[in-house]
Amino acid sequence: MRIGLIGINKYAKFLNFACDLHVFAFQEYLVQHGHDVTILDYKPAYFYDFNMRHPADYAEAKYREAILRKATTPAQVAARAKDVDKWAELAVGYRSAYVERERRFDKFEAFADKYLNFTAEVYDSDLLEIEDPGFDCYICVTDVIWQAIPRHTFDRGFLLGSKAFEGKQKISYAASRGASKDFSENEAKVFFDYLSDIDDISVREADFGAYIESNSPYSAPTVLDPVMLHDRTFWQKVSTKPKLKDYVLLYYVMEEAADTIDKAVEYAKKHDLTLVELSDRPLKHGRVTDPDVKHIARYDVGMEEWLGYIEHADAVFTNSFHGCCFAVLFEKPFFVGKRNGQKVPNFLATFGLSDRQFTRGTDVRSLSPKIDYRKVRDAHHARRMDSESFILGALDRAAERVAAGGKPDAAKFDRKRHELTYPIRFHSGRGGTGNVAPIVVAARSVETKRLKSGAVEYSVPGLRYVNDGSSRNDSYRFDIPGMKFRGWTLRFRIDNNWFWYLNDGTIAAGTVGGSELQDRKGLIGDGETIPHLPVNHISVAVLIAQWTPSSTPSS
Repeated sequence: MRIGLIGINKYAKFLNFACDLHVFAFQEYLVQHGHDVTILDYKPAYFYDFNMRHPADYAEAKYREAILRKATTPAQVAARAKDVDKWAELAVGYRSAYVERERRFDKFEAFADKYLNFTAEVYDSDLLEIEDPGFDCYICVTDVIWQAIPRHTFDRGFLLGSKAFEGKQKISYAASRGASKDFSENEAKVFFDYLSDIDDISVREADFGAYIESNSPYSAPTVLDPVMLHDRTFWQKVSTKPKLKDYVLLYYVMEEAADTIDKAVEYAKKHDLTLVELSDRPLKHGRVTDPDVKHIARYDVGMEEWLGYIEHADAVFTNSFHGCCFAVLFEKPFFVGKRNGQKVPNFLATFGLSDRQFTRGTDVRSLSPKIDYRKVRDAHHARRMDSESFILGALDRAAERVAAGGKPDAAKFDRKRHELTYPIRFHSGRGGTGNVAPIVVAARSVETKRLKSGAVEYSVPGLRYVNDGSSRNDSYRFDIPGMKFRGWTLRFRIDNNWFWYLNDGTIAAGTVGGSELQDRKGLIGDGETIPHLPVNHISVAVLIAQWTPSSTPSS
């Protein structure tokens, strides 16, 4: 049975150490148990065109966009101001560590090349609607993959809801929603619909599992993060020992981590230790400014170095979930600052370590480095056995179903696709001379817009077309002198990318203009039905008018 893993790995915008490490840990665990495993090289729906090696350039471009954005209402002004502040802070932080970021990115890429077995193809939620990677079983793997996100509601790939996964065996291992609160009514409907098609579900946080089980018929046991499926000796083979000795490690992952930073500074001064800070970039609310502490900031370390700094630290101060994980694995004295959500408290409670989390008012002199790691090892062993039982049992059941064969029932998936609705924009197809007659459709006024190209586009606000092959397109409303209307070509966006409907009934990815597909585009006559589109999501469709000179008979 061929297994495909999907999760957050290479495309973590802030170059999160844990993203590659937990997928590496899970890959190696399954390989050790004799499984054939490949990681999907998957870009999340929210990644867009983020430049991971040069985020300063990206942030500065976004800052300029925000500054120039028109805002007329108080809400728009406030939103623009918020975006300006956000991108200004990111731009300043990344610009100040520009070279370090390049080195860090290159180290992350080198780690992935050395340790991770990726697909040759780069996938996203759009491509997975039209292309099957060809695995028998898919596992969505850990971290914050089940979080509601703007514009898309959820990343369909992370919930194994793309068309390529239909009829395949599906498992979730240690999925998390992060610090998110309970889903809204609409989000919950979408979420539990996706969950209904996953064969075996597990989550990383107990409160998330309780939410799923209390709001659905599905079981959602809590399992360990994949990095905890291994012991210290496994990670020692990967880590690199730093040259520095006698230091406190400070690793924080939120901008407002003042309590974590302050206590780390006090602790380092009290014990005459150097403070080593490992962060993504200099942060607005997270700078060490005390002149009396020996301080080293490193923004260019890779995974192996990060592990080594934790392994050999005298003490660790962190508010990071995975910072806690590796502090426990390397059996280090560690102290935990404020963090939104329940990820860290859940983890600490699992190992009887809730007292490691301090409050802003905690006196550093009361922070004891002593931890009874014999008890922690016992708890780790018990939870590891439970986690192994879940994933190995789920894979055994999946293998039995694959061996049994049989054609999967696609009827339920087809039914959902036929129930989809989406808006349509009607495009004049030519610029400069298009006119639109004012009309009313179903008691709704038509909205028209002149595009930068000079073309005209119209749509009916609130009107949605059903993806069942029965909806008819509206009669064309364009008047281009000297030209005769021939029909419409159809392009549509799934999540982020555009696709064309072709004359053989298939679909293909293409540019917005789609000139490379011109001879293959399907032509839909005026007033004809709009064909069914065999995908699981349609954000918007555009019907583009096609013309021929009026002196030439239309074809």
